[in-house]
Amino acid sequence: MNREADRMTAGGSALGRRKLFTLAAAGALAGLAGCGTGSPPPRTFRWLAIPTESVQSPTKARAEYAQRVLADYERTSGWQVIPQVTVTDIDQAMAKLLLQASQHRAPEVAAVDSYLFPRFARYANDLSKPMAEAGVRLGDWFPQFHPVMASTGQPRSLMFETDVRVLFCRKDLVDRPPASWDELLHAGRKAAAHGKQVLFAGARSEDSVDAVLWPFYWSQGGQLLTADGRPGFAHGKGRQAMVDALAFIRKLITEEVAPQRVATIQSNDDINPDVVADRVSMFIGGSWQASQLQELVTNGDFAKDWTIGPIPSRSGQGHTCMAGGWTWASFAKDPEVARESIRLLLDGYVADEGMARWCTVSGNLPPRSPVYRNSAYHGDAFTELYREHLARYARMRPLRKEYQQVSQAMQIALSSVTSLSAEPEAAVDAALAQIV
Repeated sequence: MNREADRMTAGGSALGRRKLFTLAAAGALAGLAGCGTGSPPPRTFRWLAIPTESVQSPTKARAEYAQRVLADYERTSGWQVIPQVTVTDIDQAMAKLLLQASQHRAPEVAAVDSYLFPRFARYANDLSKPMAEAGVRLGDWFPQFHPVMASTGQPRSLMFETDVRVLFCRKDLVDRPPASWDELLHAGRKAAAHGKQVLFAGARSEDSVDAVLWPFYWSQGGQLLTADGRPGFAHGKGRQAMVDALAFIRKLITEEVAPQRVATIQSNDDINPDVVADRVSMFIGGSWQASQLQELVTNGDFAKDWTIGPIPSRSGQGHTCMAGGWTWASFAKDPEVARESIRLLLDGYVADEGMARWCTVSGNLPPRSPVYRNSAYHGDAFTELYREHLARYARMRPLRKEYQQVSQAMQIALSSVTSLSAEPEAAVDAALAQIV
């Protein structure tokens, strides 16, 4: 899973593979020509990005930003960057990169999904010195990201973007964002009477558990993994909290507050067409969707017509949401290559100006608090609320390898409940039986 793989919207021109290969070949010929004239060839390093954030991004603004960062760096440094792009299947891409890192053949700098980074940390370089030289402090990041970046005690990755999940509400249909499950049901029933329903991702996907199931479970005090890596919902209060979270999701469907087809919605972005078609009263989605919908809504103003609130909790208190995001890591073995390649990342994506410019272009949120005050950063109408949610409600997925198995089992459990093919208790039992 990763929402970034699903967020590759069409409509932007980017460098195609053929052009990239042409440029790479031209660079190689230029290097050979330099040897013939007595000029040394430029030093090189590999820079691995995910598709949506690479020079091949289908979003024009993102592709142009990446191209500009590389061009500016090469012009001022004398080094040559070899851009590489992962496959669109992010799970597959991260598994491949982890294998490469363990065999000491990973690209010199690479993007790593934030919640997976602790598995890479032992192979990544300590970034304390380049961060200090750039005037970037670990304390500038929101606290929930510190364990991601510094799981070994030293910062070994640079988180350069994040997001939050929120409840979007249409102002003319919902008086105020519902805080509790009961309030969500009440407001949802009233809107459903007018043909407008509540949407969320409810299929078998990481987006579904991230946006809906985990917040409903966490807000009851549940934990996904215990200290020894076991499922936190195997018995007792944790089990009941998970059953109750699934039961509430089922109730939204059986009472027709949400349509049963949420069982087919895999990503948050899949909700956008229904919003544009005026079929939605509320939806649980990601912070990046507001800017998308502002462009997609043709007969209105999304930012004017909609508002946001925290994802409802059972009691109306103790709200939680999931924050995601990406990090850059350095795997270079040569100290000079490590130093130069990290400078590219700091200048283009991590230091105040670079992060401000990147997050403005990408529509993601800065994970460093000072960047919100930078004049180069421009968010959307909800940015201040997103920042509040980051500070008050957002948490990361467990930074342990056992999480993957728990997530996959509960994705199946959630989809069986939303499709009405299993009762909540049976779904939890089946999930626990899959987890070794």
